[in-house]
Amino acid sequence: MTRIFWLKTLKNPLKIRSFTGPQARNYQQNMKKSTAPRLLISTGMEENDVRYATGLSAPDPFCLLVDPAGHLHLLVSALEAARARHTCPRAILHTPADLFPGETPVRRRLEEQVLALVRRLGCAAVQVGPHFPLGLARTLEACGVKVRMTNAPPFPRRAVKSPEEIAAIAKAQRAAVVAMRAAIQCIHSATIDPGGILKLRGRTLTSTHVKEVIELALLARRCAPEQGTIVAIGPQAARPHDSGSGPLRAGVPIVIDIFPRDKDTGYWGDLTRTVVRGPAPASIRKIHCAVLRAQQLALAMLRPGVEARAVHCAVAAFFRQAGFDTRLAPPGRECGFIHSLGHGLGLDIHESPGLRHEPGRLVAGNVLTVEPGLYYPALGGVRIEDTVVITPAGHKILATCPKKLET
Repeated sequence: MTRIFWLKTLKNPLKIRSFTGPQARNYQQNMKKSTAPRLLISTGMEENDVRYATGLSAPDPFCLLVDPAGHLHLLVSALEAARARHTCPRAILHTPADLFPGETPVRRRLEEQVLALVRRLGCAAVQVGPHFPLGLARTLEACGVKVRMTNAPPFPRRAVKSPEEIAAIAKAQRAAVVAMRAAIQCIHSATIDPGGILKLRGRTLTSTHVKEVIELALLARRCAPEQGTIVAIGPQAARPHDSGSGPLRAGVPIVIDIFPRDKDTGYWGDLTRTVVRGPAPASIRKIHCAVLRAQQLALAMLRPGVEARAVHCAVAAFFRQAGFDTRLAPPGRECGFIHSLGHGLGLDIHESPGLRHEPGRLVAGNVLTVEPGLYYPALGGVRIEDTVVITPAGHKILATCPKKLET
C-alpha cells in the first residue's frame, strides 16, 4: 500500500519514538483530561481501517490506538516492529518486550498486551467500534477500563479518496476489464452443440473454466482473483451473489462479475457484464435494454451534492414505470430490482458511500459502483456494473468496457 494514504486523516503526528520518564507522565496526565482514545484491532471488519491509517497489514492481529491528538500507537510483535517502523515511520511503536520489561520472555495473549498498552498510556476509557472483539472488550472492562461503543467511523475521510487511491482502484479496474474481455472472448469462441451446450475445443465449456480464464488474466496483472468471481447462467444469475457452476448454454444470460484486489495496494476493482452466446430471447433483450438505460440514467445524475438515495430511487422508479415489478418477499423468492444501486469501493469491496435508500450526499473523491440489475428466476438475471469516481464536474468511469449483450 502506498504509505502516504493515511497522512490526510491525522493531525500533527508525534515524531518521538520512545515513551518513558517525565514524557510518559505528562502524556498520561493530558490523556486523563481529554476524550477517550479510539482502539482498533487489525482483524475482521476493522482490518482495513488499521491498514488505511498505518499502511500496515500483517498475518496476525495487532493493535492501533489513536489518541485524541491524532497520534498513532502501534502495538506489534517483535517480528513486525522493523516493518512497522518502515511502513508507518511516525507511529509510536510498542512491543510485548517493551510493555513487559525485565520479565522472562513468554508468549503474551493479545488481551494482556492491549491492557498493558492502555495502562501505560493512562487511559481510563477507550472508544471502540461495533466490530471490536467482544472478548477483548470484556477483558478491559473487568480490569477497570471503561469501553465505550461508538458507531462513528474512525477515519471518515476513507470515503473521500486521494489521487493515489483513485489511481490504485483504477489499476485494479483496468485488470478487471482485461479479464472481462478474456472471459467474453472465451464464450464467443465456443461452438454450440445440437442441445445448446457450449463447447470449446471439443469439451463442454463450464463456469469453472471461464473463471480460470479470468483468474489467469488477473494474476498476470498482480491482482488477486478473490473467491466469489461470478460466472452464473440462467436461474443461477437470478441470485445476484451465486458464483455459478456447471455447463454454459447458448441463448441464456450469463452474468460475469469480476472484483479483483490489487496485490500491491490492497485496493479493489469491480465490474459486471451480462452476455448471451448466440441470439438472445426477446425477453432478455428487453431486460438488458432496461438495465442499460437505468445505468445511463444513474450516471447522468452523478455529481457532487447529489443525494445518494435520490439516484437509487430514480432507478427504482424507472424500472417500475417500464413495467418491471420488484418483489422483496417471501425470502428466497425475491425478483426484480432487489439490491442497492451501488456501493463504495476502496480497501474494502463494500464501503461508504452507497447508492442506497439512506441519507447522504456525494462529494468529489467518492468512488462507487453503479450496478442496476433485474432478476427473474424463470428468465435469469441481467446486471451491468461500472466503477466511477465523483469529480468536481460530475463523474468519471475508471475503466471502460463494452456492454454488448450478444456474443
